[in-house]
Amino acid sequence: MGRYVPALVVCLVLVCPVVNSQTNKTFPTDDEISLVVSQTERALSDYEASVSLEAKLADKADDIANDKRVIHGLTVMIKALREHPQGFNSPVGFEFVLLLDDASRNAALCNADAIQKGMKVTLAGDATEGASYLQLAQACTGASNLLYNVSENAGALYQRYVNGEESLAIDAVNTMNKCVEKLKQAK
Repeated sequence: MGRYVPALVVCLVLVCPVVNSQTNKTFPTDDEISLVVSQTERALSDYEASVSLEAKLADKADDIANDKRVIHGLTVMIKALREHPQGFNSPVGFEFVLLLDDASRNAALCNADAIQKGMKVTLAGDATEGASYLQLAQACTGASNLLYNVSENAGALYQRYVNGEESLAIDAVNTMNKCVEKLKQAK
Protein backbone atom coordinates (compact mmCIF):
# COMPACT_ATOMS: atom_id res chain seq x y z
CA MET A 1 0.00 0.00 0.00
CA GLY A 2 2.84 2.38 0.88
CA ARG A 3 4.30 2.39 -2.58
CA TYR A 4 0.96 3.54 -4.07
CA VAL A 5 0.66 6.59 -1.81
CA PRO A 6 2.76 8.88 -4.03
CA ALA A 7 0.76 7.79 -7.10
CA LEU A 8 -2.52 8.39 -5.28
CA VAL A 9 -1.33 11.85 -4.22
CA VAL A 10 -0.46 12.64 -7.83
CA CYS A 11 -3.93 11.45 -8.91
CA LEU A 12 -5.58 13.68 -6.33
CA VAL A 13 -3.48 16.61 -7.51
CA LEU A 14 -4.70 15.91 -11.05
CA VAL A 15 -8.35 15.37 -10.06
CA CYS A 16 -8.79 18.52 -7.97
CA PRO A 17 -8.28 20.88 -10.93
CA VAL A 18 -10.87 18.91 -12.94
CA VAL A 19 -13.41 19.30 -10.16
CA ASN A 20 -12.59 22.99 -9.89
CA SER A 21 -12.78 23.40 -13.67
CA GLN A 22 -16.55 23.00 -13.46
CA THR A 23 -16.72 26.62 -12.40
CA ASN A 24 -14.78 27.64 -15.53
CA LYS A 25 -17.32 26.08 -17.92
CA THR A 26 -19.93 28.37 -19.34
CA PHE A 27 -23.11 26.67 -18.22
CA PRO A 28 -26.30 28.74 -18.49
CA THR A 29 -26.81 30.90 -15.41
CA ASP A 30 -29.98 31.32 -13.38
CA ASP A 31 -30.45 34.81 -14.87
CA GLU A 32 -30.12 33.57 -18.45
CA ILE A 33 -32.51 30.69 -17.82
CA SER A 34 -34.99 32.99 -16.07
CA LEU A 35 -34.92 35.35 -19.06
CA VAL A 36 -35.77 32.51 -21.46
CA VAL A 37 -38.53 31.37 -19.09
CA SER A 38 -39.98 34.92 -19.06
CA GLN A 39 -39.79 35.05 -22.85
CA THR A 40 -41.58 31.70 -22.96
CA GLU A 41 -44.36 32.99 -20.71
CA ARG A 42 -44.97 35.88 -23.10
CA ALA A 43 -44.91 33.64 -26.16
CA LEU A 44 -47.12 31.08 -24.45
CA SER A 45 -49.70 33.77 -23.77
CA ASP A 46 -49.88 34.56 -27.50
CA TYR A 47 -49.97 30.86 -28.35
CA GLU A 48 -52.85 30.24 -25.92
CA ALA A 49 -54.80 33.14 -27.43
CA SER A 50 -54.30 31.77 -30.95
CA VAL A 51 -55.34 28.28 -29.83
CA SER A 52 -58.51 29.71 -28.25
CA LEU A 53 -59.34 31.52 -31.47
CA GLU A 54 -58.56 28.40 -33.49
CA ALA A 55 -60.88 26.35 -31.26
CA LYS A 56 -63.74 28.75 -32.03
CA LEU A 57 -63.21 28.65 -35.80
CA ALA A 58 -61.68 25.32 -36.68
CA ASP A 59 -63.07 21.84 -36.58
CA LYS A 60 -59.78 20.11 -35.81
CA ALA A 61 -60.24 18.64 -32.35
CA ASP A 62 -57.03 16.58 -32.62
CA ASP A 63 -54.96 19.69 -33.41
CA ILE A 64 -56.51 21.61 -30.53
CA ALA A 65 -55.87 18.67 -28.17
CA ASN A 66 -52.23 18.56 -29.28
CA ASP A 67 -51.91 22.33 -28.78
CA LYS A 68 -53.36 22.02 -25.28
CA ARG A 69 -50.93 19.20 -24.47
CA VAL A 70 -48.02 21.43 -25.52
CA ILE A 71 -49.42 24.38 -23.56
CA HIS A 72 -49.79 22.20 -20.47
CA GLY A 73 -46.23 20.87 -20.86
CA LEU A 74 -44.78 24.36 -21.22
CA THR A 75 -46.82 25.60 -18.26
CA VAL A 76 -45.43 22.81 -16.07
CA MET A 77 -41.89 23.47 -17.31
CA ILE A 78 -42.19 27.21 -16.68
CA LYS A 79 -43.33 26.60 -13.12
CA ALA A 80 -40.53 24.10 -12.46
CA LEU A 81 -37.84 26.31 -14.00
CA ARG A 82 -39.06 29.35 -12.06
CA GLU A 83 -38.50 27.39 -8.84
CA HIS A 84 -35.27 25.64 -9.92
CA PRO A 85 -33.63 27.36 -12.92
CA GLN A 86 -30.65 25.00 -12.93
CA GLY A 87 -33.04 22.17 -13.77
CA PHE A 88 -32.66 23.51 -17.31
CA ASN A 89 -29.10 22.17 -17.27
CA SER A 90 -30.34 18.59 -17.54
CA PRO A 91 -32.57 16.56 -19.85
CA VAL A 92 -35.40 18.87 -18.70
CA GLY A 93 -33.84 21.65 -20.78
CA PHE A 94 -33.92 19.43 -23.85
CA GLU A 95 -37.62 18.68 -23.31
CA PHE A 96 -38.24 22.41 -22.82
CA VAL A 97 -36.62 23.20 -26.18
CA LEU A 98 -38.61 20.42 -27.87
CA LEU A 99 -41.89 21.76 -26.48
CA LEU A 100 -41.05 25.25 -27.72
CA ASP A 101 -40.33 23.83 -31.18
CA ASP A 102 -43.61 21.87 -31.10
CA ALA A 103 -45.53 25.01 -30.16
CA SER A 104 -43.87 27.05 -32.92
CA ARG A 105 -44.55 24.39 -35.53
CA ASN A 106 -48.16 23.94 -34.38
CA ALA A 107 -48.77 27.68 -34.61
CA ALA A 108 -47.23 27.76 -38.11
CA LEU A 109 -49.51 24.90 -39.18
CA CYS A 110 -52.47 26.79 -37.73
CA ASN A 111 -51.47 29.79 -39.86
CA ALA A 112 -51.31 27.72 -43.06
CA ASP A 113 -54.64 26.05 -42.33
CA ALA A 114 -56.33 29.37 -41.49
CA ILE A 115 -55.10 30.97 -44.72
CA GLN A 116 -56.36 28.02 -46.75
CA LYS A 117 -59.77 27.99 -45.08
CA GLY A 118 -60.02 31.79 -45.22
CA MET A 119 -59.38 31.84 -48.95
CA LYS A 120 -61.88 29.04 -49.48
CA VAL A 121 -64.72 30.74 -47.59
CA THR A 122 -63.92 34.15 -49.06
CA LEU A 123 -64.03 32.76 -52.58
CA ALA A 124 -67.31 31.10 -51.66
CA GLY A 125 -68.67 34.57 -50.87
CA ASP A 126 -68.42 34.77 -47.06
CA ALA A 127 -66.05 37.71 -46.51
CA THR A 128 -66.92 37.95 -42.81
CA GLU A 129 -65.83 34.40 -42.07
CA GLY A 130 -62.83 34.94 -44.35
CA ALA A 131 -61.82 37.92 -42.21
CA SER A 132 -62.11 35.75 -39.09
CA TYR A 133 -59.71 33.23 -40.61
CA LEU A 134 -57.36 36.05 -41.57
CA GLN A 135 -57.36 37.22 -37.96
CA LEU A 136 -56.58 33.64 -36.88
CA ALA A 137 -53.76 33.40 -39.44
CA GLN A 138 -52.23 36.62 -38.12
CA ALA A 139 -52.51 35.46 -34.50
CA CYS A 140 -50.91 32.12 -35.35
CA THR A 141 -48.11 33.78 -37.33
CA GLY A 142 -47.28 36.12 -34.47
CA ALA A 143 -47.29 33.29 -31.94
CA SER A 144 -45.22 31.05 -34.20
CA ASN A 145 -42.58 33.73 -34.83
CA LEU A 146 -42.27 34.57 -31.15
CA LEU A 147 -42.12 30.91 -30.13
CA TYR A 148 -39.49 30.25 -32.80
CA ASN A 149 -37.30 33.09 -31.50
CA VAL A 150 -37.64 31.89 -27.91
CA SER A 151 -36.85 28.31 -28.95
CA GLU A 152 -33.70 29.55 -30.70
CA ASN A 153 -32.63 31.32 -27.48
CA ALA A 154 -33.41 28.25 -25.38
CA GLY A 155 -31.64 26.01 -27.88
CA ALA A 156 -28.51 28.16 -27.74
CA LEU A 157 -28.53 27.99 -23.94
CA TYR A 158 -28.99 24.24 -24.02
CA GLN A 159 -26.12 23.92 -26.49
CA ARG A 160 -23.90 25.72 -23.96
CA TYR A 161 -24.96 23.20 -21.32
CA VAL A 162 -24.16 20.28 -23.63
CA ASN A 163 -20.77 21.78 -24.57
CA GLY A 164 -19.93 22.31 -20.90
CA GLU A 165 -20.84 18.73 -20.05
CA GLU A 166 -18.77 17.43 -22.96
CA SER A 167 -15.78 19.49 -21.85
CA LEU A 168 -16.07 18.18 -18.29
CA ALA A 169 -16.27 14.59 -19.54
CA ILE A 170 -13.17 15.05 -21.69
CA ASP A 171 -11.31 16.58 -18.74
CA ALA A 172 -12.35 13.68 -16.52
CA VAL A 173 -11.23 11.04 -19.05
CA ASN A 174 -7.89 12.79 -19.54
CA THR A 175 -7.36 12.97 -15.79
CA MET A 176 -8.31 9.33 -15.37
CA ASN A 177 -5.81 8.34 -18.05
CA LYS A 178 -3.07 10.32 -16.28
CA CYS A 179 -3.93 8.62 -12.99
CA VAL A 180 -3.80 5.18 -14.60
CA GLU A 181 -0.39 5.99 -16.07
CA LYS A 182 0.91 7.17 -12.67
CA LEU A 183 -0.41 4.03 -11.01
CA LYS A 184 1.27 1.86 -13.65
CA GLN A 185 4.54 3.69 -13.08
CA ALA A 186 4.26 3.12 -9.31
CA LYS A 187 4.16 -0.68 -9.72
